[in-house]
Amino acid sequence: MKTYPGLFLIFLCIIIIFSAGCTSQKASPVTTPEPTPLPAAAGIPPPLTPEPPAIITLEPTIPPTQETDPTNVSEIKFLQYSDGDFSVDYPSTWTVTNSTYFPYHCESILDDSRNDYHVCFENETKSIGPFYYWENDKYKKPYRIVTFTSADGKLKFASFTIDFLETMAGNYMLKPNMDWTKAQFEARYPGMLSTGYITNYKYFQSGNALTSTFDVNLPDDSKYYPKAYTEKAIVTVHHAVTFAFMTDNENFKKYKSLKERMVSSIKIDDKW
Repeated sequence: MKTYPGLFLIFLCIIIIFSAGCTSQKASPVTTPEPTPLPAAAGIPPPLTPEPPAIITLEPTIPPTQETDPTNVSEIKFLQYSDGDFSVDYPSTWTVTNSTYFPYHCESILDDSRNDYHVCFENETKSIGPFYYWENDKYKKPYRIVTFTSADGKLKFASFTIDFLETMAGNYMLKPNMDWTKAQFEARYPGMLSTGYITNYKYFQSGNALTSTFDVNLPDDSKYYPKAYTEKAIVTVHHAVTFAFMTDNENFKKYKSLKERMVSSIKIDDKW
């Protein structure tokens, strides 16, 4: 078998040269390109720091002004009326009017055979209240009236003041029984007996003033006015003043607390 030493050497040189060429090359490092910043868009402002939310305060809704319910005395605002005759507390929504009354002579009042003398004072009783309208030569003229009226016109409180002549001062007294009260009732409401219509009668003295109080409730079908009222009469040395809280039977019971509040607040000067 023949050997070829020359060819072997040539082949060995080729392998050495190829290996040397491969080992002389170095790999280039891979570099990550830096990000190029984008230019700011024209017209877009930088972001704002958010502000805290605004606090909105809502005003309370105020309902329309309405008259306080007169049945709830604790919620009523009272004012005090005062003049040279008396003082009294009354609801602030009520109106107050002052007037005078000149008594006149009634012919039929002297005629016992007639039962219509009330017509002389029928208009006064309807428009003013259940007071003493007869002319009397022992009283000074005119008489004084103060009227308190609720906003809806359903309730009314009035005073009726009479001054005695100086020569008659101290001559008048209230009797400690119902005789005078009954006579007043039957004079105002001819044909009606006082029995059954007058209740809660009281008589007492405070200082130098004699006082009587009572309630009147007429039938609903009665033609007379007022249908229901509380009367308080006060007689001193020089004066007589009568108060009346007036309404109808239904409202008289409904507004009992208001009536008692007003009537109990009446004050007069003991020296009056």
